[in-house]
Amino acid sequence: MKKILTVVASLLTILIFTGCSKMQIEDFNNTTPEFIPQEYFNGKLTAYGIVKDRSGKIIKSFKGDLVGSWDKNGIGTLDEKFVYSDGKKQTRVWKLVPTGDKTFDATAGDIVGTAKMIANGNTVMIDYVMRVPYNDSTIDISVKDWLHLQSDGVIINHSKMKKFGFTVGELVITIIKDFPRN
Repeated sequence: MKKILTVVASLLTILIFTGCSKMQIEDFNNTTPEFIPQEYFNGKLTAYGIVKDRSGKIIKSFKGDLVGSWDKNGIGTLDEKFVYSDGKKQTRVWKLVPTGDKTFDATAGDIVGTAKMIANGNTVMIDYVMRVPYNDSTIDISVKDWLHLQSDGVIINHSKMKKFGFTVGELVITIIKDFPRN
């Protein structure tokens, strides 16, 4: 019995300490290569991703064609066109308005209010609420996107989607900058 109590106590201690740790944008101080949204989100990009349900099961995949641009006032546009494995198509156009050094307010048609975007080191974090179709209506889900720039220019993007604090889905995406080809 004492052995079982010791094991349970050890497991609870591990859960308490690992359950409390959350990734923060500050975790990426001084990581390289530096992710500068105005440079990376400028031109054509291609995204490949999967959508997982709350149990982790892959429920669909998708490909996205993205085009980014910035105007003379420093305001960015990221035009995303997705095609899902079930044949559905989706377009989202982000407006990225600089609010400081490496911070942006981001808006799009299916985003509720204004998303907050922060770049630090090799990472960009975007925190927002997205309105998604659900049955014959819509629901609002909280999304936290983490985009990590790799040394070869590839971005690894992972997102948690939550409702009432519970994870209801995940996205895993790879984004590749379409460099000019000879």
